[in-house]
Amino acid sequence: MAIDVVINQKHLQIQLKQLETVWHTVVNGYNLSQAAELLHTSQSSLSKQISALEHQLKTDVFTRQGKRLTGLTPIGKSLLPHIEAIFAEIRTIENLSLDFNNAQEGTLTVATTHTQARYVLPAIVKEFLQKFPKVNLVLRQADPETIAQMVIRGQADIGIATESLLANNVLRCHRYYDWSHVVIVPKNHELAQFAGVVDGVDLPNLASFPIVTYHGGFTGRGSIDKTFENAGLQPNIVLAALDSDVISTYVSAGLGVGIVAQMAYDPKSYPELVAIPISYFGKFTSWIAVRDDSDIRKFGTEFIKLCQAQFDKF
Repeated sequence: MAIDVVINQKHLQIQLKQLETVWHTVVNGYNLSQAAELLHTSQSSLSKQISALEHQLKTDVFTRQGKRLTGLTPIGKSLLPHIEAIFAEIRTIENLSLDFNNAQEGTLTVATTHTQARYVLPAIVKEFLQKFPKVNLVLRQADPETIAQMVIRGQADIGIATESLLANNVLRCHRYYDWSHVVIVPKNHELAQFAGVVDGVDLPNLASFPIVTYHGGFTGRGSIDKTFENAGLQPNIVLAALDSDVISTYVSAGLGVGIVAQMAYDPKSYPELVAIPISYFGKFTSWIAVRDDSDIRKFGTEFIKLCQAQFDKF
């Protein structure tokens, strides 16, 4: 298949395969060997496709260090959103065909954070698979910015996260649920007397204890840092983790007090801990995102509906 493009009155014929090569090369971190493996072709074949495209455009699409591709040139960066949009349309056509022929089978890839996958989605996944037993549901865990890029680039059908999704105008976001943080401490800790009391511990008191919380960029950590900074406080964060279970484990071990998302507080798994609801780190919203210019499979839309029906439970 070829796409005819007119640039500066000169007729160019850009092959869809050339654009696919660019897209897969970017998605695979500029690793031609990995991209070739996924495309079931050779690295030399991909190099020829890239060379042919750059010859037609009369400029480099990729930056290079020796023979190794290292990134996109300015024109490459300008081309990428258009290439992604082309393949989003192709996926829409494929999805329409797949739904027409067999709406009950296929693969749904959901990119999300550990917190969502571990604490929020299990009931949804169970209900979804009961409704669509022939669908292969793939959960891919990543940081919020990577989740957004995975949806934009077609590596995931749906993205679920708090941060980053709204910052991309390529994505159509559906509100999921609102949440805030809680402070968790062992039952024998001096702060345990404030269990269940909203804002029972103030910031200066909280900052006087060693703190275990999320790694930067995850689950509202930026807001936690900003709140302490605005109050003129420098908390002693002794451990930062991506995983709420890791935070809870180390709080149980007496390493410090924990700050976790409210949905990640699991009293059944950690009966030795209690939680203090906290409002001054702010209220957050988790979002469900898909590309705005393409349609996912019908069972993907049903997955989103199940999530939204769950909204009031949190």
